[in-house]
Amino acid sequence: MNKDLLNIGTNVKKCQKETLTPYKIAVVMLIREYCNEPTKAIIERRDFCVLALKLIQSPDLDFRNLLNLLHSEEYVLQRFAQQLEVKLDELYHKGVEGLLDLSESLMRLMDTPLDHCVAHPALNKNSVLGLYTRRIIISFEKLTFHQVVALYESFKPYWQVLYKMENLGLSMGHKMDELLDNQNDVVWGGRQAELLVAQQALALQTDEHKALPPAELQALVKELLNCSPYYAEAHYLSYLNCLRVNEYCGAVDSLYHCFDRLAPLDNRATSEDRTRTFRYAALNLAALHAQFGHKKVALAALKEAIMMAQESGDNICLQHAHSWMYHLIDDRKGQLIDRSVDKASMLVITHTISLRLIASAHYSAIEAKSPPQVFETLVKSDVLNCQHSMIDLMSMSYAEKAALWAYYGKTKMSSLCSQLLLLHNSGDKKQQMFNGSSTCQAVVNVANIFVELGEYILAEVVLDHAKERFPNEPSSKIWMISEQMHKFTRTMRHEKWSEAEAIAKQISSIDPLESKFRQAEVSFAKGDFPRIMELIDSIEKTKNLNPQNQVRLMILSSQVMCSSRFPGLGTTGTNALALLNTAVEIATSKHLSYQQAIIKMNLANIQLVMGMPSQAMKLVNDAIIPVLSHGGCLDQGRAFVLYAKCLLATTVSSITDDRKSALENAVKSLRKAKDHFNKIEAFSRVKNVLYLLSILYHELDSKAERNQCAFEYRQLDMQFPTKSDSNITMY
Repeated sequence: MNKDLLNIGTNVKKCQKETLTPYKIAVVMLIREYCNEPTKAIIERRDFCVLALKLIQSPDLDFRNLLNLLHSEEYVLQRFAQQLEVKLDELYHKGVEGLLDLSESLMRLMDTPLDHCVAHPALNKNSVLGLYTRRIIISFEKLTFHQVVALYESFKPYWQVLYKMENLGLSMGHKMDELLDNQNDVVWGGRQAELLVAQQALALQTDEHKALPPAELQALVKELLNCSPYYAEAHYLSYLNCLRVNEYCGAVDSLYHCFDRLAPLDNRATSEDRTRTFRYAALNLAALHAQFGHKKVALAALKEAIMMAQESGDNICLQHAHSWMYHLIDDRKGQLIDRSVDKASMLVITHTISLRLIASAHYSAIEAKSPPQVFETLVKSDVLNCQHSMIDLMSMSYAEKAALWAYYGKTKMSSLCSQLLLLHNSGDKKQQMFNGSSTCQAVVNVANIFVELGEYILAEVVLDHAKERFPNEPSSKIWMISEQMHKFTRTMRHEKWSEAEAIAKQISSIDPLESKFRQAEVSFAKGDFPRIMELIDSIEKTKNLNPQNQVRLMILSSQVMCSSRFPGLGTTGTNALALLNTAVEIATSKHLSYQQAIIKMNLANIQLVMGMPSQAMKLVNDAIIPVLSHGGCLDQGRAFVLYAKCLLATTVSSITDDRKSALENAVKSLRKAKDHFNKIEAFSRVKNVLYLLSILYHELDSKAERNQCAFEYRQLDMQFPTKSDSNITMY
């Protein structure tokens, strides 16, 4: 959700009216005393600059808190605090005349000195403090005499906190508590409120952990609205805050309040001005419902925004609406993207152009266009991002590259892109950091790779970092599902079927399709074939199943066909081969290289069982390199086991040397598989490998090694009893 939608929807820059308060009078008096001081230590200059910036950006403080800041050990400004007390006391006794003299003395600070020995005025009128002082002077000059008197009357209780303590001898008792209670209300000036809203909105969009916690930020919004009930941007900040905690009612209410206060008045110049706020209100409402997954309601609001934009000829609003239309519809996406990119290029809306180029690359990959063409589109987006310093889209581009490489089966390249994204958002240039959903996805990708490599402790450390860095929605959904997947993977490798099934069902709240796949894996491992067929039928009925999931479903179906009729296979084996051949065609046409290798491994396993070891060996030799290059420890271990089986099956010669050489190579391959399975704690597969190794060592007459394998098998079987017999037969 982009705050630019709100900014575009307001036709004039709205600045809140500056209101003079006793606190601001005290601040400019402090600035005057500092500038009039001829000699200042370096540490005093440094501390004053830091504190002055803090004072002009913070809400109004009561005099006690202001003095506490000046007298604190954090700043070496005690002598200026004493001077300020003296001058405030003089102002208190002079009355309105003192306020009038204050305005003149502030003007003299920025006048060029008559003394030629002094080259510059005491206060540069173009500096930060100079601009602040000039704004106070202008606001003061606009006041009527009655308003000046009212300002002095409001100053009197502000000063009496100290005056009564010193001159009347009041203790900090009940009377003083009553006096202080009247000053505890926080007062936000117009400029301070604008700065706060801008800072927090930017933090929520680019680096959320720098923003205030949701509860604190909401309390701050209430303070802003108490000071300025018609401040629309404060309601929009509340809207963004509600989104990150997934609070629908609060988000809708804040959005309505925001645009109620931006509603056009009767004195607007043209009818176009009157409808501008309404169409952007509809556009923001569509974005809100899209965020919560209410597609029908979002489309209805989006159509209303498009209709009003077409009536007024607002092409920029139309382009934003088209961006959300691509996100919400399922058909004709390619045509919509092409039109939108051309139109956005004519209007020079660079952010929208880059965003649509990324979307175009994603859609082109799904539509099986060549990978070079896909990445060329992303390069165009990268050029625009660098030219216009669009940090959010730079991170999104890296995340898209990582996703595309993973889609094409190049895990190493996907990992590299994720690490480049994290490197881009680290280092000393913290103003260039972007901690959005794309960065969270990169962190999770690194954790997923650790899980595939069996580095469970490192994966937990990375996930804990993601939890701390991205505590709120929508980024939190990314690490939530990853955390569940890690638990599922580990419990499956430990053969804890009940726990794995419970985790698979929990995933349905975040990703229903993935939940069905995982439940099918558990049912297959348990041998519950009726349940797995129900799940497969349910997955087949899912609309818009992407090519990767289509292939995944075919592999699962072929494994069920083979396992349910093993070892006879017969017609079932033929059907499985036909299904896998179809899967190979899909994977090849969609450029899914790793999926293609996995399918070939499954084909080789079926051919091996059907008595065709030579054909199986050809497929294994063709597929094993991609698996070893980009697969995890589980797939690599399975590949080594299958290679060893094919090696033995193709060497049935009675020639002793050839058979012995094949046995030795098979042993090497199985030992590698054993190491991989041990690393990922797949102990059932380790036992299967040990069983095969003991048979091979027996044939080689290596009794010590055979007995060692048998001993290890016995030890593992006592700790982890076998719960499934299908692992040794299936790839």
